[in-house]
Amino acid sequence: MCTSQNEHALTLELIVEGHLDVPKRRALPGGRVKGSVIASVLAQLLRSGSPISAWWLPDDSMIGCVVSYRGCPDGRVEWSYSGVEGELAGIREFATLDAAVVWLVDQIRSHLGAAIDGIPVDWSD
Repeated sequence: MCTSQNEHALTLELIVEGHLDVPKRRALPGGRVKGSVIASVLAQLLRSGSPISAWWLPDDSMIGCVVSYRGCPDGRVEWSYSGVEGELAGIREFATLDAAVVWLVDQIRSHLGAAIDGIPVDWSD
């Protein structure tokens, strides 16, 4: 699979922000996002160890509630919740980082379906 650097950067912005403006949507090849590029972006984010806001989760849409994930090199994913119930945190254990990516992709796909912010997602690519 060959993806352009621009396609990767646009997909990264979409996953981090949950939104792309119209000119950036038009810059996506075929006007769609590829599931394989989403997986690549999530792997990059988990490897970085930086927090990822899980804006796609229903809980995260509540005012004052934030759910985030942070990857660990051994495949663990730390999660944190900050909201009306207070602060919660935990760890999900995966055999590998790739298994953690599959879990996150499945989570996004099950919550958002065939589009992210109105942008079609080709989950088979």
